[in-house]
Amino acid sequence: MNSDHRLKLQRALGLASEAGISGSFPPFLRSLAKLGLPVRPLHYMSVPGLVIFLTLGLSAVILCFHWLAMSIDSAARPVRLLQNLGVSGSIAFGVVAGMLTAIVIRFQALRADLPAWRDL
Repeated sequence: MNSDHRLKLQRALGLASEAGISGSFPPFLRSLAKLGLPVRPLHYMSVPGLVIFLTLGLSAVILCFHWLAMSIDSAARPVRLLQNLGVSGSIAFGVVAGMLTAIVIRFQALRADLPAWRDL
């Protein structure tokens, strides 16, 4: 990651913090940045990039819970709901959750009047 990107990243995190937005740079993105990859905070990602990132992440988490529920022999309602959801249902739920979360994050960025990444 070059020094220009690091300066933009620090400026972006500072602006998000001043606007009262926490969680703009989750641990996974921090880890990628420490590896030297040029990543952006969530509130500065492009809309398609944000939707893809959140959809993949949330679908993976929901699939893990589904597979965990499949290995449990329980009559508890939440476990049965996860078992009945199935793999395609888990992925569909992850896609919907990713899209809704992306909308919330974009509205937070607009409400806080955060500048575009290119303007930092």
